[in-house]
Amino acid sequence: MILSSCKKVLAYTCQINRNLFNKVFNNFIFYIILVIGGIIMKKLFLIFTFFMTSNLIIADDHEVKIESDGTVAEFNYFSVTNPVAFVNSLNMFDKSQCAKKWREESNVKVSLWALRGSPSTHFILVVYDNYEQMEKGRAIFTSCPESARMLASFPKTTETDRTYNWITENALSGRDWQTNSVFAKFNFKVERGSEMEYALAWKDLMSSSLDLFNGSFGLNAVAFGNRYSTHMVYIGADSMTELSEGLAAVRSTDTYKEFVSNTSDIVSGVHSQMVQFVKNFDGT
Repeated sequence: MILSSCKKVLAYTCQINRNLFNKVFNNFIFYIILVIGGIIMKKLFLIFTFFMTSNLIIADDHEVKIESDGTVAEFNYFSVTNPVAFVNSLNMFDKSQCAKKWREESNVKVSLWALRGSPSTHFILVVYDNYEQMEKGRAIFTSCPESARMLASFPKTTETDRTYNWITENALSGRDWQTNSVFAKFNFKVERGSEMEYALAWKDLMSSSLDLFNGSFGLNAVAFGNRYSTHMVYIGADSMTELSEGLAAVRSTDTYKEFVSNTSDIVSGVHSQMVQFVKNFDGT
């Protein structure tokens, strides 16, 4: 009797232990599944995020805005006869306190460029964010004895009777021109009253040509000094080969032919030049 009762108790206890074990085991397995599932889902989320971010980056890289950057610039053209002395004079001014103050207070960007296909050999490009900064910068530059000494040296290093300058306003631009080292520059006249017509046609051409070259591009209106040209267009590249191939690709399209046809009656005196970067003047 007692033995039978013990067996029943033992069996019942074993059953309880077995049920408890199964419950614990099942819970443990469920927990493991949750952990592994969480890890997998986290990895999948990271992978999804990576691809989405990559797609956004690629999309942004291809989304080129064509609009005015608001800058105004002085193009100072020279026919240099003594390049070494000319650049030395520029470097001397660049290291002066006047030049430092000029840069710091007007945020001016100054650089030297070499020209081909032009009576001029070089031009000094002076870029301001806007006319307010230009006015501030001009006031500083023209009041310094260091700048006066630099200007006084130019007759010894250039043909002064072939020196001229103009001031431009950026009308449209795409990509950062400061990343390129060689440019095609086109100077021309647009018939008065047709400036907007030309700008819209040029913007359409550039919009349809974005996949044909990787360089910068822009349209500047010559605001002051426009006796010979009212506008200039620039196309940038990192090498002459890249520039030549890019221009050829654009000119081979039906869009370019349509652009030429639509603007030929309002454009005259197109003069092309090759421009190469020489150096920046930033005080270094």
